[in-house]
Amino acid sequence: MGVLKSSAPSPLSNLICAAALALVSAVAIWFVQAEGTALFYGDAAAHLNIARRLFDGRNPGYEQVGTVWLPLPHLLMMPFARVDGWWHNGLAGAIPSGLAWVAAGTFLFALLRRISGINGAVAGTAVFALQPNLLYLQATPMTEPLFLAGAIGMLLFSTRAAARHSALDAMLAGVCGVVTTLTRYDGWFLLPFVALYLLAAGGKKTSFAFCAVAGLGPGYWLAHNWIMYSDPLEFYRGVGSAKDIQKGLPYPGAHNWWAALRQFSVATKAVLGWPLLAISFAGFIWARAGWPIFFCLLAPIYYVVNLHGGDSPIYVPEVYPFSHYNSRYALAALPLCAVLTAALASRWPRLRFVLPLLALSWFLWHPMVVKDEGKRNSESRRAWTGEVAELLKREYQAGTGIWMPFGNLTAVLQEAGIPIVETIHQGDKLEFDRNAARPDLFLDTAWVIAQQGDPASKAMHRTSGYACVKLIALQYEPVIEVWRRVSP
Repeated sequence: MGVLKSSAPSPLSNLICAAALALVSAVAIWFVQAEGTALFYGDAAAHLNIARRLFDGRNPGYEQVGTVWLPLPHLLMMPFARVDGWWHNGLAGAIPSGLAWVAAGTFLFALLRRISGINGAVAGTAVFALQPNLLYLQATPMTEPLFLAGAIGMLLFSTRAAARHSALDAMLAGVCGVVTTLTRYDGWFLLPFVALYLLAAGGKKTSFAFCAVAGLGPGYWLAHNWIMYSDPLEFYRGVGSAKDIQKGLPYPGAHNWWAALRQFSVATKAVLGWPLLAISFAGFIWARAGWPIFFCLLAPIYYVVNLHGGDSPIYVPEVYPFSHYNSRYALAALPLCAVLTAALASRWPRLRFVLPLLALSWFLWHPMVVKDEGKRNSESRRAWTGEVAELLKREYQAGTGIWMPFGNLTAVLQEAGIPIVETIHQGDKLEFDRNAARPDLFLDTAWVIAQQGDPASKAMHRTSGYACVKLIALQYEPVIEVWRRVSP
């Protein structure tokens, strides 16, 4: 799996690329902020709220890191989430996401300059930078841009480490590996392949250097879950995990390899578009960089395996069940398309500007599926969030307290401008659990917000002194209950 060195890297060209990407990122963030769509994804709001509760709450601190979702995105968002306005509008999550996207694009440019020359680097990076669905995600508190920064950085430095037999480059690849493994679980799948490649192409020292650094990510997270939750695999099989959410429910692709491949392929076409896929197929004929192509194939393979495993469905409107869910996973194929586009532009330099425009033409007639998914799936959630937030804005008095489960309900606080410290949630385990067990003895907040059937809802239905002042039942959404104390 050798790599053809087409052009020496240029620090100046990398800086120019980074500056151009930073400008594009800033414009996209401004546009999304003007639209008010940064928090359409429930996951986006949840990531930002976890970052906020690290310092804003009755029991702030490390224990609020939680499990299931990996911690690095929340730690990077935390300093920006201290600004109330940025927490409310999502900008606190967009800033680190945008910076990560700039880093991913710059790493990609440096890689493509090395393997496909300047013409290939321009074309491949433009395909990456002009992808509308990814441009939207990098303007929100989502994790895909940070993962791509780590993954592409790992590919770049592992390529350099193999070419130079450099332990330092291998360690830099390991640092990028830590970023990927503490951002998304996809990154865990990548590490063994990078280690084996370095062992074969760079020698034992480079492979050991990579493993010594990259292994810190999974090792830390297993230890965290073991110490905090008494189960090193709590993130995999505990409450709130993908396995727990799906609970074995059937969906297209589960335990069927052909259906899993078809589901991911249709999603990839919908998210990236036929023109880019056709360009990539043509580029494959001219591609000579074996390791980058193999590495970029790993993330799509991961998602097909994940679909088959029965834990992570992908839905797009074109195929059953004709709805929207996790379409953004198809962006895993974008780095592969960028590498293959660069190979084609390297062979036909006059096409270096034409190819990105041709790829972009798909979106003249087709929607941005990822953004459209966030909008459609959040309509009901945004409706009840707005209703409850307006009620609290009018009637909540600071210091009287709210008991509520953490999760989607926390978006109410974002919109109403109420600090998390005013609430008791699952992160305040002792207080939350005793309220759920004996509300008649311990519950002393003026307000309770619950989803019908959750611990807070069940407790309210067996205690007195509270009246349900708002009940919201919307299609495809849980019933929202708002309770208020009516007796001392």
